[in-house]
Amino acid sequence: MKIKSLTIYCSASQKIDKKFFKLAKETARIISNYKIRVIYGGGNVGLMGEIANTLVDLDREIIGIIPKFIINKEKLNLKIKNLKVVNNMTKRKNELFKMGDAFLILPGGTGTLEEVTEVLSWKILKLHNKPIIFLNFDNYWTPLIKQFDKIIKNKFGNKNLQNQYQVIKKPKELENIIKLWTK
Repeated sequence: MKIKSLTIYCSASQKIDKKFFKLAKETARIISNYKIRVIYGGGNVGLMGEIANTLVDLDREIIGIIPKFIINKEKLNLKIKNLKVVNNMTKRKNELFKMGDAFLILPGGTGTLEEVTEVLSWKILKLHNKPIIFLNFDNYWTPLIKQFDKIIKNKFGNKNLQNQYQVIKKPKELENIIKLWTK
C-alpha cells in the first residue's frame, strides 16, 4: 500500500510531561526522512505544535486543519504554509480523515480518543481500509487496547477488532512501517 499522507492525532495540552514532547519531536524527525505529507489539527500547542514545528523546521510538507472557535485555545500555527480554517470540529475531523492515507495516534486526551475510535469504527464498518497505528509510548494506550480485548471477549464487537490496527511502542518502529509504505 502506497501511503503519501499521514494524519496524526495527538494532544493539544501544554501541561503534559516533557517526555511526550520528546516523543513527538522524535516521531516528526523520523517522518521527515520520507516523502510523506503530514495532516494534523492545525494547532501550535502540545504534541500537535511539537510535531508541526519540528516538520516546518525540517522543511517538510504539513497541512493543518483547525476550527475557528478553537483558534485561541490551540494557538493558530502561523509557521504552517498550508493551514485550513474550518467552521467546526465535524468539518475538521472529516478533513483529517479524507486527507490522510493512514492514521498515527500519539498520546492525547478526549479529542484524540474520539478521533481514533471514529476512524477505527469506520474501518470496522468497511468505510475505509487505511492503516491505523497506535504509538503506545510508555503504555499510554494499553488501557484502551485492553478495553478492545474486553469488547471482543464479551462479544460486543467483531473478533477481528485487533486486526484493524497496529501497536508500536517506540517511534523507531514507525520507521520500518514507513519504509514499507513508501517503497
